[in-house]
Amino acid sequence: DLATLPLGVVLGPEAPLMAVGSGLALLAVRRAGAGGDQQASAILATAGSTAAISTILGGPIAAAVLLIEGAGLAGTQLVALLLPCLLASATGALVFTGFGQWTGLEIGALSLPDLPPQANPDAGDFLWGLPTAALIAVLVTLARALGRRTVSWTRHRTAARTVACATAVGVCVAAYALITGRSPAEAALSGQATLAQLAAHPHAWSVGALVALVACKGLAWGIALGALRGGPIFPAVLLGAATALACSGLPGFGATPALALGIAAAAAAVTGLPLASSVLAVLLMGRDSHDQMPLIVMASVVAFVVAQLVRRTPPEAGGSPGGAPSAGAAR
Repeated sequence: DLATLPLGVVLGPEAPLMAVGSGLALLAVRRAGAGGDQQASAILATAGSTAAISTILGGPIAAAVLLIEGAGLAGTQLVALLLPCLLASATGALVFTGFGQWTGLEIGALSLPDLPPQANPDAGDFLWGLPTAALIAVLVTLARALGRRTVSWTRHRTAARTVACATAVGVCVAAYALITGRSPAEAALSGQATLAQLAAHPHAWSVGALVALVACKGLAWGIALGALRGGPIFPAVLLGAATALACSGLPGFGATPALALGIAAAAAAVTGLPLASSVLAVLLMGRDSHDQMPLIVMASVVAFVVAQLVRRTPPEAGGSPGGAPSAGAAR
């Protein structure tokens, strides 16, 4: 994980961090001599995963909502799992946000420090935005399908075929740089830095460059999902934002609503968790995001439904490749 993620495998850090968090929690339990209780170990492993994911999703709220929706629990089961995970996620977030005079540690969290001017969505934003959310869901689902095919292909002669997949990812990234004349880093890595650039300067990319980014990074991401290590959420969010911004030149479709719905639609399509995806988009869009909430929620729902129709399978809280990483067991 430490070697592949910085070297451009077009995957996100969330799944490896969740695996590290749950592993550290289980290690602490076993060192304390309390590893015999399987239920307690499972809860603490989930708490460790939640603490890790809260550090890159902007705080404990998005992590807690993802946990609630992904676990599919209710009643006393939910309370027993939620309370330690909420406490762990808040503690994990404090390490990076700071406490009192301590400013915390630097981390490349998913955040959008600069956003285009906020504007209330109008009829044009809904007219073009909801079909765009459906398109994003189709693209993300097709990339996940490519990942599943890659998994099947790499089961035999794994070492050689994994190297071939890594080479194919490099070709996709190089193709993006040659086609657009832009930095290959925009199509490589997890995409969180490129997403921040898109949000700060949405008109700095031409429509052709955005289409090339979606095509090249989407293909590379689909291959990487089935052969390399990392998480699915960050790259999907970038693909959704780029797709929506490419469509924002349509009459009456603004850049800010496009960015908001692109984030929400992609997250809902890749995780199968529309509520958590809506919360994530709202948190990323900042203090004025309540103006975009109706569009964000509707985009999440549309993307979720379209993704399920394309897959023709029941909704799932996790899976490999590309589903929301299940609690305590991430790729």
